[in-house]
Amino acid sequence: MLQRVLAGLVRTEGVQQAMLLDERGALLACVGNEGIAPPLNQAVTTVNMATELCSSLGLGELYEVWCEGDQRMMIDIACPERIVVLSGHGGRLARWRHALDRNRRIIATTPQM
Repeated sequence: MLQRVLAGLVRTEGVQQAMLLDERGALLACVGNEGIAPPLNQAVTTVNMATELCSSLGLGELYEVWCEGDQRMMIDIACPERIVVLSGHGGRLARWRHALDRNRRIIATTPQM
């Protein structure tokens, strides 16, 4: 089921990789275009920096990060133990966000492996 959800996210315009990470940054699942390595290190580094920034500035909890430019990345904290990362080129980030929202319950309730 999880692979189907991630594959559905990859069908969203502009998304080339969909990853699911645990709270430690370990890759649980990944779906993407063949021959393209998922940006795992970049995603983990971004989450760690954003979490540290939220904590040090007293901004509260981190829920999502949007990175725009030639390469796009959206990081969503579906629940404390599940982090979804979408990356790619082009497309509309609002559509990426909507696609994630439709699948949030399934992603958040994925059992620990």
